Amino acid sequence: MATRLLAIDLDGTLLTGERTPHPENVLALKRASEAGIQIVLASGRIAASVRDFSDKLGLDQAMICSNGGHVQGLLGEELLHLSLDRKAIDITLGYTSQAGVHTSVYTRDQLYFLGDSEWGDMYRQRVRIVKPEISTVEAAKQMNVLKIILIDQPSQIKQHRVELEKVLDQRIAALTESEPEYLEVLSAEANKGKGLQVLSESMGLQQHETAAIGDYLNDLEMIQWAGVGAAMGNAVEELKSAANMIMPTNEEAGVARFIDYLIERNDRLG
Repeated sequence: MATRLLAIDLDGTLLTGERTPHPENVLALKRASEAGIQIVLASGRIAASVRDFSDKLGLDQAMICSNGGHVQGLLGEELLHLSLDRKAIDITLGYTSQAGVHTSVYTRDQLYFLGDSEWGDMYRQRVRIVKPEISTVEAAKQMNVLKIILIDQPSQIKQHRVELEKVLDQRIAALTESEPEYLEVLSAEANKGKGLQVLSESMGLQQHETAAIGDYLNDLEMIQWAGVGAAMGNAVEELKSAANMIMPTNEEAGVARFIDYLIERNDRLG
């Protein structure tokens, strides 16, 4: 059956290394809309950041934010909001405080740094749109947290994951990686695949009418759930192995090539 909904990751996928949309991708989004394919941005970023891209690209208000922890429908209505369990917050922040690792805490609308560092400076340059506020561990424990990010050297991120997996109950929290320097702690139910499922059901669409494309580990469930899942040429090997097809890199407008494939496929299917 034809594809009616396409979920696109932002960083490393729709965006180039400069964190801006590839010009060819922008034109392809318009072709997709004209061909009857609904576009939704699916990102680890919070709603304010995703919305900025969505508005500039002329898309509807449907968004999959915070790696599926927060989902909005076509009219901006909230379809899903999965807060991180209080025990998971306490355990994670206890670990990050002891390890001295840079920690970012996300609520529905705001980003907080628990202290500042060179990692914070790097993160500001990457996200640009959302301005982080400095907070404390105790204040963060009282927030309605969507996710927590640890930012560190890639080699250290792997070790942080091993240590946190020992102490976090997988029934209440899930770990994922969205870039080599980022380890994310979310609700056990939160992932982009779940977000895509909730959004497609709200639109009355079947699983096989969806498609998705991404580049990193936080895109894995989305690629696996979608009717057609694609990995970028710059994607990690785990994602390439799970995908139905591999497209060119984000610097080579791989999203545009995937959109053109879907349009041609829809035309063949009638």
